Amino acid sequence: MTPTKTPGNARRTALIKLIHVAKRELGRTAGLDELAYRDVLRAVGKSESLAAMDVPAMERVLEHFKGKGFKVRPKAADRAQTVGPQVSKVRALWLFLHALGEVRDPSERALAAYVKRIAKVDDLRWARPVALDALIETLKKWAMRSLPAHLKALCDEVLALHQEQPLDERSLYQLSRAYSCLNQQLGFDKHWNAWADLTAILGRSVSEAVQPLRTAESGQ
Repeated sequence: MTPTKTPGNARRTALIKLIHVAKRELGRTAGLDELAYRDVLRAVGKSESLAAMDVPAMERVLEHFKGKGFKVRPKAADRAQTVGPQVSKVRALWLFLHALGEVRDPSERALAAYVKRIAKVDDLRWARPVALDALIETLKKWAMRSLPAHLKALCDEVLALHQEQPLDERSLYQLSRAYSCLNQQLGFDKHWNAWADLTAILGRSVSEAVQPLRTAESGQ
């Protein structure tokens, strides 16, 4: 019977791996040999082996090794995914989905998990252009589940603003284009451009993080 995985078990496994890495690296950089390593386990962890330690004891051992110069490197899931035109668009779509309320966790870790599930790679830099294109289209389709409703709400807000204080010709054109986008059921790019334009009319900022989604027609 396979043991049930729990957060405690996962942390224990992670600590064992980190301590083994620390042992190896400090062996190279600080002359930590097997005897000195065992001395640390006994003195700090109160045991001669990691297998006999609980999680708090292993945490103390790891902190001891950090104090001796060991640095924990972030995992790929914790690092920002590699930047490039297609990669920037994938990240922008992920963050935009969060803004729409479709994605609860906008972190790089969550994005990496999604990329691994859809593109079968641990890092976007390993995804082929065709896989990145597929990711982008998948995320756009996801966004289109709720983007039209968000755009309609913005249209209503801008129209109400116009009724209180007439808008300039450019803003009215952008409002008209947004309504046309909704009525004609156009694609993601048209919807996003209209969303960005109306957001600006309402005096709200469009995050730099989602700017890679802007296309040439936006703001015209």
